[in-house]
Amino acid sequence: MVSAAQVAIYTTHNGDIDLYQHQGSPQLAILGDSWKTIEDLRRRLFLVALGRGSATFAHSAEADLLAWTSDEDVRRRIRAMVEIDVKAQLKS
Repeated sequence: MVSAAQVAIYTTHNGDIDLYQHQGSPQLAILGDSWKTIEDLRRRLFLVALGRGSATFAHSAEADLLAWTSDEDVRRRIRAMVEIDVKAQLKS
């Protein structure tokens, strides 16, 4: 289950796991599986936001977002990352 604290750590490091590991901050403990889960949700919701997935794919991404996150705040934070990603994609 992904928590708000884990999403905050992920965003602090801009989703760069190498940067996170290089800093080696034990107080910023986040499990590798949680990092992978955030990455997976971010990637899939990004594709959905761009209209590049089927209805089944979109439904699956949303269902996993609900199942794998602890609360609405976490879901809002992940969607905010996706919104930034989409804006960046549309500018390029």
